[in-house]
Amino acid sequence: MTTTEIALAHGPEAFADALRYFINHDLPRLDRHGRTWEPVTMDTPLFESGRLDSLSILHLIARIEELTGQAVPDQLVVMKHFRTVEAMTAAFGQPATI
Repeated sequence: MTTTEIALAHGPEAFADALRYFINHDLPRLDRHGRTWEPVTMDTPLFESGRLDSLSILHLIARIEELTGQAVPDQLVVMKHFRTVEAMTAAFGQPATI
């Protein structure tokens, strides 16, 4: 079973877990500044805490697209959908939301 199939088959919790794993483990390795950070939770403010910037958001959008198997529409790329893992799960974590 692919990551996409697992995330969608197991619903929002699996989607949120996959996002947290990406943010906590993969995103720091992709960070152009070599930053590290404490693990994020569902309600960690990602921009306000400095974890996300203009480049890392692109990596995150790509991961969401991998998890959902669909492109994130331009009109959904707004700050409110990316503030926290909880917000991203609400916006993108259901099979019918994108």
